[in-house]
Amino acid sequence: MPIDCRKTTSGGKGNVGMYIERDRNICAAGIPTAQPNDFVADSLQHYLLKDEVDALISDAIIPPKKPRPAPPLRYPIPLDKRFAGPFGQVADLINPPIKSKFQTLVDDFKDTPYASYWKKSLGKVSDPVPMLPEGFDTLNTTFGKKTEFHGRLYDVIMPKEPIQSGDRQKSKECGVQSTRNYCVPAFDPDLTFGHRTFVDKRGTYARCCLTDDRIILGNSGKTVVNTLQSNFQDMTQPRIGTVLAPNDNISNVPDGYTFGKLKPPDNLIECLTFCKMCPDVQFYRKCLGHLNSLRKYLSKRFLPTFFRGFYLNLKYFDTLKCDWLDKDVVYNACAFRLIRFDTSLIEPLLFVWKAFDGSKIKYKTFVHVLNYKQPLPDIPKMSDIPLDCLYFNTTYTDMVKPGKEIDDKLMAGVPSGRYFDLDYPITPENCCRADRTCLPHESDMKSCLSPSILTLFHVNHRDMYAKREPNAIRKVFEAAGESLPEEKFNAVWEEAKTYHSKGWVCYETFRRALENYSSSNDNTNKNKQD
Repeated sequence: MPIDCRKTTSGGKGNVGMYIERDRNICAAGIPTAQPNDFVADSLQHYLLKDEVDALISDAIIPPKKPRPAPPLRYPIPLDKRFAGPFGQVADLINPPIKSKFQTLVDDFKDTPYASYWKKSLGKVSDPVPMLPEGFDTLNTTFGKKTEFHGRLYDVIMPKEPIQSGDRQKSKECGVQSTRNYCVPAFDPDLTFGHRTFVDKRGTYARCCLTDDRIILGNSGKTVVNTLQSNFQDMTQPRIGTVLAPNDNISNVPDGYTFGKLKPPDNLIECLTFCKMCPDVQFYRKCLGHLNSLRKYLSKRFLPTFFRGFYLNLKYFDTLKCDWLDKDVVYNACAFRLIRFDTSLIEPLLFVWKAFDGSKIKYKTFVHVLNYKQPLPDIPKMSDIPLDCLYFNTTYTDMVKPGKEIDDKLMAGVPSGRYFDLDYPITPENCCRADRTCLPHESDMKSCLSPSILTLFHVNHRDMYAKREPNAIRKVFEAAGESLPEEKFNAVWEEAKTYHSKGWVCYETFRRALENYSSSNDNTNKNKQD
C-alpha cells in the first residue's frame, strides 16, 4: 500500500495478497473507522442518545408486576386454637353464625317438599316430642334412677339446730386423727415421716409464721434501705395519716391559709354585688330551654307546613273571631296531636309576649312560638340586678375627691384632673418653674418644635384662660392696637360675662365677644348704606 494512503487509513490490512495492486494510490472502500486526528479521550467523551436513554431506563424504578392471585383453597386455613380457651370450637357450636335472609329462604325452600313442613305450628318445631309416645309429659318426667335426698347443702353448713359440743362425736371434730385400730406395738401414732429440718427447735415454727411479732409492733413494712434513698422517700412519699410537707410551708403562711388553685365562684355577680339577684332571670332561662327542646322535638316530627294547618284548626274554634281561645281548648288540640309540654314553663313566656291572660291564649302567637322555622318574638330586657342597685360613675365624678361637692354647672371641655384639686398650678417635686411654665405637660409637640410668640414670652394657655380684671384686659387689648371707648368696652365686657357660668372674663372670652361686637356693627352699617 502506498505511503500517502497508508497515513490516511488504517483499514484493508486483512486483504494483503488477495488482490493485484494495479494502482499505487489505491485505498480501502468506505469511510475509515478512525481519523488521523482523533484521540482516545475524545472517543470516551462522546455520548450517544441511545446511551442516554438506556441510562435513564436503567435508573428508573419500575414497580414489578403484581403476581397472579393464588388459587382458592378447598378448605380455609385452620386457626391455631391451642390456647383459645372458651373461644374455640365450643363457642361456634353454642353460638352458631346467624344465617342471612337469603340462606334462610333457601333452607325453607328445601324443606317445602316435606309434609311435616306444612303441618308444624307457628313458633314451634315440627316434632316437639321426637321418638316419644303421644301424650308423654316432657316437662315433669325425668329418666334415670332417682337419688336419695340427704338434705340441702345450706342446712349442712348452717344447721337450724346446731349440735352441742358435748353431743358431738370426737371423730367429727376438726383436725382429729382417725383411729384405725392398728397394732399398737408395731404402729406408733406419734411417729412422723420424713427428715427433720431443724429450723425451729422450739417447735413453734407454724405459730410464728401465722403470728409475726413485727406485725404487732408495726415493723412489718420496714426494710433496710440506703440513707439517701430513705431521705428521698421521706420527701416524696407521704406516710399514712401524715401530711407531705418537706419544706414546712404551713409555718411560713398566715393562719387559715389554704393551698391549691383558686376556682372561680359559682355566681360571680352575687360575689360582686350586695344586692340580691333577680330570681326571674334564671326562671325565664329555664323556660326558654324547655321551649327550645320542644321546638327541636317538633322539627323531627312535623314539616313546616303543619303549623299553618294547625293554626287554621284552632281558628275554627274561634267563633267570636277575637284571636283568643281558652287554654283548655288549645291544650286539648295539642294533646290530640301528641304535642306534650310543661304548661308551667310555657305560660310565663306567653304572658311576657302578651299572649296569655290567665285563662285564654292568643293562638296565633302560640302557633308562631311553636313553629321552629320562625324566630321567637322579642323578649324585653331583664336586668340581673334591680334598678335601685345600679349606679354608674363617669370620669368627672371619679376625679372629684370624696366629700367635695360636685360642680353641676356647664364647663367647657372635659377636665383633665391634673390640677382639679388645686386653685393654681404648682411646681412638681425635683422640678423648677421653667418645667411648669415653658414646657408644661399639657402642651403638644408642635408648640415645642415651632414655638409661637406667646410661648417665647412664657405665656401659656392658662394665662389666656385665667380670670382677669377689667383694667388688665383693657390695657392688653389697647396695647395690641384696639380702640376701646368706655361704651364699647362696657358692652363687650357684659357680653363676655355671659360665656362663663360665674361671669368670669378671660382674654379668650373677651376676644370672642369683641369679634362678635365688631361683626354685628359692620352688618348694621351695611344695612344702613343699602
